[in-house]
Amino acid sequence: MIFIRVAAEIDPPLQQNELMNTNAPIVAGIDFSAPTLSVLRHAIQIAARSGAPVVALHVLDSGSLAHRAASGGLNPAAGLLEKQARERLAGWIAAEDAATEIRIEIRKGRPAEELQRSVEEHGASLLVIAANDTTKKRLGSIASHCVRSVPCDVMVLRDWQQGNFTKIIVCSDFSPASAHALARGVSLAAAHGAELEVVHVIYPPSRDAWGEVLEHEAAAPMSYVEECRAKVDEQMMKSLSPHAEALATIKHRTVILESVLASAALTYHIQDTGADLVVLGTRSQSKLASYFIGTNAERLLHDATVSILAVRG
Repeated sequence: MIFIRVAAEIDPPLQQNELMNTNAPIVAGIDFSAPTLSVLRHAIQIAARSGAPVVALHVLDSGSLAHRAASGGLNPAAGLLEKQARERLAGWIAAEDAATEIRIEIRKGRPAEELQRSVEEHGASLLVIAANDTTKKRLGSIASHCVRSVPCDVMVLRDWQQGNFTKIIVCSDFSPASAHALARGVSLAAAHGAELEVVHVIYPPSRDAWGEVLEHEAAAPMSYVEECRAKVDEQMMKSLSPHAEALATIKHRTVILESVLASAALTYHIQDTGADLVVLGTRSQSKLASYFIGTNAERLLHDATVSILAVRG
């Protein structure tokens, strides 16, 4: 069972905010598929607000290059492919007519690994890539690798995400990682003129882990369920308080879901609301474990058919 409580909505006049306060480069992964034109545009738009340069990166897949070389002389050599990629990318950039500084970078290797190397070498603050989901649902292998391994925020765009975001959902568990995600979500909502929804999931307070109804002192001023919900409401308001000024300019609401399976509740809720971007916090562990993003985030990445911004905590 899923129980939903929604706070009152606020619909204020729009005011622009920046997504980032840094001028660290933004890397845009371009493979010349249809969705990556949107990747380039979103990277340029974000960079324009923060004053950062964009690194437009195309990776010549080493596996594909080897396959071409083994297929005979009719296939272009790597040098020619690099020249063609650079020219095509330059054409895309020229067509955007952007004031942002955009650097073209061509690399050879495995795409996911080269994207990560580029981010690390440039000290990038954000990687923007396409989901390249052939099923129109699950992330492609490159996007999945980047979300787990790249040491900066990663925005993964679905192929139908062409313009500005209209509704942004921030998934919060009140952790430090969620605080970073909320800050990004607030800034993006202001910049895009989007609605913002902050969602938290709690275990149904009326039941224990085995589904039994919990007892509570009859003389208590509030029932156990009321106490639990009041505590969560207090935590939610506390998490929003640092952003009070920015939130005053954004149409926003908070949602508390109650479910025994948080990941499923979040996924269903996101699909039902028609959101086009989900912002969630991640946390790093050891290099061996790479970036552990948690069960709820794993499910969202694979099951929610929306664009995702994974924010490093």
